[in-house]
Amino acid sequence: MRSKVIITILFMLCATWQTVAQTTNHQAFSVFVYGLSRYTSWPPAGHTEFTIAVIGKSKTYDEMIKNSAGKSIGGLPIKVVQVDDPKTVLNAQIIYLPDNNSSMLDEIKKLTDGKPVLIIAEREGLHKKGAGMSFIAIDSKLRLDINSKELQNRQIKIASQLQSLANEVI
Repeated sequence: MRSKVIITILFMLCATWQTVAQTTNHQAFSVFVYGLSRYTSWPPAGHTEFTIAVIGKSKTYDEMIKNSAGKSIGGLPIKVVQVDDPKTVLNAQIIYLPDNNSSMLDEIKKLTDGKPVLIIAEREGLHKKGAGMSFIAIDSKLRLDINSKELQNRQIKIASQLQSLANEVI
């Protein structure tokens, strides 16, 4: 039953939030990040908050603030922070990398190497360069690519149903 609910929710997300060419749908990215985090598990670490760090200025940050108000993940209240320096959020469970800061991926990977930090990139194809997940628009619909090897190295697990819905898994 739970797998059917997961698949239904993700299918609805893929079908509902469409991207328009050359336009970023920040609300869709925000909803996807929240939805993905609910079907992802991290090793126990004694956190008191579930932290999502957005690197640099992005309208997705504003949407995440709106969408996360009063919500929790894994029993922890969500805290969304916007930072310019990735060194300041090494305790985050998710680092969200907007398209305009994609060049910081290598630095973020080095800073978080071996730590259970999920890097989600807005730019297509960055899962091949070490992000745990990256977005892709297919037929004007927002989809997801997953780097399962990177997630495994970081001890992050995702629901198998989520993996089966991805556009590409490497």
